[in-house]
Amino acid sequence: MADDLFTACAAIGLNVNVAKTKWLSTDDAQHRLHLSGETIERVMSFVYLGQLLNWPRDHNKEISRRLAAGWATFSKFATFFTAPRIPMRLKRRLFHQCVLPAMLYGCETWALTKATEERLAKAQRRMERRILRVRLRDRRPNALLRGITKLHDVVECARRRKWRFAAKVAALDSTRWTRTMTSWTPDATRPVGRPRRRWADELRGVAGSDWIGAAVLPSWNSMESHFVCKN
Repeated sequence: MADDLFTACAAIGLNVNVAKTKWLSTDDAQHRLHLSGETIERVMSFVYLGQLLNWPRDHNKEISRRLAAGWATFSKFATFFTAPRIPMRLKRRLFHQCVLPAMLYGCETWALTKATEERLAKAQRRMERRILRVRLRDRRPNALLRGITKLHDVVECARRRKWRFAAKVAALDSTRWTRTMTSWTPDATRPVGRPRRRWADELRGVAGSDWIGAAVLPSWNSMESHFVCKN
């Protein structure tokens, strides 16, 4: 199949760079993949369209990358954020337009847990303290700082994006890969131990087991606030 793909690409003028081509599999068997007589490197993780894909799936690593991207963007404008004479409304606008998108890129595909949500919230609170030039020893409540900055909560933004993305997935035709893989059940048994958090677990907790059917109903929008603001 790989050679067929190589031949089809060459027929339309596309050349496959074998040195840059990687492959990932959920199968533990030590298979090998060859292309034009060369062995393609098998990896356990790689970055695709700006998001880290790995097996076993671990969103903590991707969230670490997002937090690093958020801090890099924040540091780029640190002089602006910490300047006392610049109005808060301008700092807030810059944060929402640059820092928040860097932190939440691809968050629609995350299966968040309490621990990962807390990591996002802690990072945002640290940024707010930097903006207000407040230290931990000053013992200012987080609610007070949020009342001054009036920034969008990063966790609530992530939940809202996921909820709206789920509605788009449910509206897709059943022949689309995104819809098919969302409702697909693997023909395998779960390993021993506590199961990993699945992408749709949060949706089922609010909309029920048939969340796909609920997502195409008008009542889906009314449930958004409950999903976003849940504890």
